[in-house]
Amino acid sequence: MREYLLVLFVAAAVTYLSVPVVRWYAVRWNVMAEIRDRDVHDYPIPRLGGVAMFAGFLAGMLVASQLSFVSDVFKESQDAVAVLSAGALIWLIGVADDIWGLDSLTKAAGQVVAAGVLVFQGVQLVWLPIGGVTVLDFNTSVLVTVLVVVGTINAINFVDGLDGLAAGIIGIGSLAFFAFSYLLSVDRGIGGATTAALLTAVLAGMCAGFLPHNFNPARIFMGDSGSMLAGLLLSAS
Repeated sequence: MREYLLVLFVAAAVTYLSVPVVRWYAVRWNVMAEIRDRDVHDYPIPRLGGVAMFAGFLAGMLVASQLSFVSDVFKESQDAVAVLSAGALIWLIGVADDIWGLDSLTKAAGQVVAAGVLVFQGVQLVWLPIGGVTVLDFNTSVLVTVLVVVGTINAINFVDGLDGLAAGIIGIGSLAFFAFSYLLSVDRGIGGATTAALLTAVLAGMCAGFLPHNFNPARIFMGDSGSMLAGLLLSAS
């Protein structure tokens, strides 16, 4: 548990300290969220907060890979590597959207590809609790997993509309997921080091580090680079 707390703290600290740097560049490059009819801010707010969150994600995973207990996650399977590669891809798509504005079809295609990166590296649903346990064949497993990942990414993306809302919801959800996955692994006697617990600890840290800059009145938005990354991490966990 102490190693998970350390990972959470590192992710939070790196995210928090990175936001002012990212904000400075976003203002300089004019990567701003302009005012729309449905928005609550009265002046343009910098986007690209997801860049700071991605830095926190990488820092948390790097520290975890060097710890004696949590590093077992990286040794026992390729799940963490799969999430890192898929996370990097969806983050790059989000950065491109924040800067240039991608059409919805391009974003949807990118989300499906990122979900496919997860699936074909082994991170997928193989059974569902229907009628006891229903084991999915490969094609159904791929389809259901992609739908879950893309659906979660867009759910987080759509909820990102008010100051602190998305980061707060994701932070609370990831802490709940962490408690569930950690206690479940201990109860089943498979040890406390699991990819799900690690991802949710890192994600909670990312949100904790970003929230102080995003509370009303927000000084920066996470943008699609942050919301889509967070959605992918939450669905992967």
